[in-house]
Amino acid sequence: MNGRSRSDRRIAYRWIPGRHKDCPSPGPGRTYRRGPRSHPDRPGTPIPGEGKTTLCRETLLNAIRMEITDVRLYTVEEGTQGQLGAEEGESQYWGGGWQTEALIANPMSLYPEYKEERTSWMGPGQDPFVVELEAADGTTGFAANYGGGRYACDVVDTHFRRFVEGANAFDIERTWERMNRAQLPYGQRGLTMMAISGVDLAMWDLVGKLTDQPVYNLLGGKSKDSIDCYVTTHADVMEHMADEGFLGVKLAAPWSQEDGYREGLRKTEEMVAEARDLYGDDAEVMLDCYMAWDKEFTIRAADRLKQYDLKWLEDPLHPDAVHEYADIRDEIKPIQMAIGNLAFGYEHFHQFLQAGSGDIIQPEVQWAGGMTEVRRIAEMAKPHGLPVVPHGASVYNYHFVVSHTNAPYAEYLTVSDGREVRPVFDAIEGEPIPEDGTITLSDDPGFGVELNRDIVEPYEPAN
Repeated sequence: MNGRSRSDRRIAYRWIPGRHKDCPSPGPGRTYRRGPRSHPDRPGTPIPGEGKTTLCRETLLNAIRMEITDVRLYTVEEGTQGQLGAEEGESQYWGGGWQTEALIANPMSLYPEYKEERTSWMGPGQDPFVVELEAADGTTGFAANYGGGRYACDVVDTHFRRFVEGANAFDIERTWERMNRAQLPYGQRGLTMMAISGVDLAMWDLVGKLTDQPVYNLLGGKSKDSIDCYVTTHADVMEHMADEGFLGVKLAAPWSQEDGYREGLRKTEEMVAEARDLYGDDAEVMLDCYMAWDKEFTIRAADRLKQYDLKWLEDPLHPDAVHEYADIRDEIKPIQMAIGNLAFGYEHFHQFLQAGSGDIIQPEVQWAGGMTEVRRIAEMAKPHGLPVVPHGASVYNYHFVVSHTNAPYAEYLTVSDGREVRPVFDAIEGEPIPEDGTITLSDDPGFGVELNRDIVEPYEPAN
């Protein structure tokens, strides 16, 4: 293509003469071809016959009217993992690496018997699950969620299925709202919102495949050509990512007030100082506190960490501590407050924004309501001038970030032993990973990935 890559060419749909060979309508018609808007070397001059996919008008209209005919659910096969490198028999997503084997402060650090490993208190609701939707023409879309497990499958199978099967594949908003209203008796958080997120993302993937468009185009197109990433890792292995080109590093905090204020603060400062020295003055350094700190520890830690130009503290308090976050936000400046890892849905983030609780908004696309709800959250954050940096590493986050101007960069999460850049979630094939700290998405339809059927098994309802 005259030395230009796909990503360098402007891709768009346009009407061209002729009729698609599979068009049911007789006689000449018009086709809808995905191809360059103009010749790259002669602007305004079309390239005859070039294009990825040719669809007739009738075919496209039929796609828009397409019904969802089947909902299929999967769990991750026992003994396999959502993260590469995990040992057989460990937790299906959280096993086999620094995330479980290294010390990480967490909401259960208060109890010594649950402090050392997060898997000691986590349950099957933190395992992965998959939603696959099939349209009337046999086209399928899917989403793999790393939270919800078989409990989310139960909700989709016994409750939400009725709102999805028979629905127009393009009626994402209506289907989302039906599920959201139907979950009111459950509380609109946690497992049911994870279930909604899985269905929602599968619908976006399905629509992308029906229209032969990447999801980021359905969201309005690219706001940036590529995505800069920061890396999340643990202090024990952080040196392995220092030369991989990431814009910065986020460390999982191992200590809290449960280790004693003096000891916990001293060790935390030493860790951040080491990260600053290792990654250099130009890198961002952040700290994920995973809802393990209290107000006093947060304020005292911030006072000690300001000298290292720490960019943000992430989720130090309980996610319902909306006003407590607002109380300490100014006290920790110039360090910023990042919030939202375990906030579910628009209303929860609305409370944060109304109270002035944070500086960085971090919804989890796979937990907070899927692409449909996280788009609303991003629009709500705009008038406040707050950036949206989705929590976690996933292809769903990447499509969101590349299509939103107030999403400046994305998170990449190291897995297994944290020593190399590799795919995060091996229930997905073709997952994009950073190169020199940057991710470039393909223009493949949907989210551009496939389901790894070798490690999933059909969900079976409990007897």
